[in-house]
Amino acid sequence: MKKILFATTALVATAGVAAADVSFGGYARFGVLYNEASADEIQLTSRFRLIVTASAESDNGLSFGAQVRYQADAFEDQYSIGLPTATIGSAHIVIPGIAGFNTPRFWVSTGGLTVSVGHVMGAFEFMPGMYAGTVGLTGLGYANVVTNYGVDFYTSGSNGRFGFDVVYSAGAFGVHLTHTFDDAYLNAANGGVSRTALVASYSMGDYTFALGFQDSPVAGDTDWGFTAAGTFGNFDLTLQFADNGVADTKYGLGATYNMSAATSISGYINKDNGISDTNAGIGFVHNMGGGTSLRGGIADLAGTTRADLGLLFNF
Repeated sequence: MKKILFATTALVATAGVAAADVSFGGYARFGVLYNEASADEIQLTSRFRLIVTASAESDNGLSFGAQVRYQADAFEDQYSIGLPTATIGSAHIVIPGIAGFNTPRFWVSTGGLTVSVGHVMGAFEFMPGMYAGTVGLTGLGYANVVTNYGVDFYTSGSNGRFGFDVVYSAGAFGVHLTHTFDDAYLNAANGGVSRTALVASYSMGDYTFALGFQDSPVAGDTDWGFTAAGTFGNFDLTLQFADNGVADTKYGLGATYNMSAATSISGYINKDNGISDTNAGIGFVHNMGGGTSLRGGIADLAGTTRADLGLLFNF
């Protein structure tokens, strides 16, 4: 991540702050995507993501920060601001073509406590092990995420969900509380829905356990979820479970095998009782140094095949 230090008076908000630190980072990716459900089954895919973070520290040691994310997907027949989505099987699909900044997130932290307001991170979104087994250049629908996105989650290029996060960590323990408001942005962004979610995690050696609960008025939202992860030699294994309401549970296993310092293979398999079907995927990452990598994968999303291959570099 590249950093630029601004010590100008324009960035000094109070006499107690000597300077603000502004950093720029992100990634770019491009490649080929196959989608059996699309009219054009084989397409080019690309994404540019820029993360802008500003931070400062007060005389009493409080850390302040703010962050926005810009994202643009180059797509031959769609390029617009917004976050269009669709569902294939049980998977949450982000349709390529978005471009724009999301709404900002602000925070203050001290010790192991961070309180943020604005664009929420989402307790389940950042739950340890939730994204275990993610495959491919693009994630190929992220059907490995057992909540099916019936939770508040951080988004790019859109309003997102408005509320607050409280994150606290002390040694091996961690707690993350998220609450969103039903009247934010005149109900446009939050859809008139207010959610409260709490995730607690505990790590001991090579093992991490996490348990989360959510209160939501939406019948199909996640009620609770559980992950258990462990490292066994070169294998990282994660058990994932979520109760997504209305007699819908989703459970499975995500895994990564580290073949070498440069190459890893990841995969997942799960059962979604909401659609009485299974999802599975496998992919690889080969790091080429300097933040560059070759990535690809293939996934079966409730009978629909998706695959991708391409390059990604971090900056």
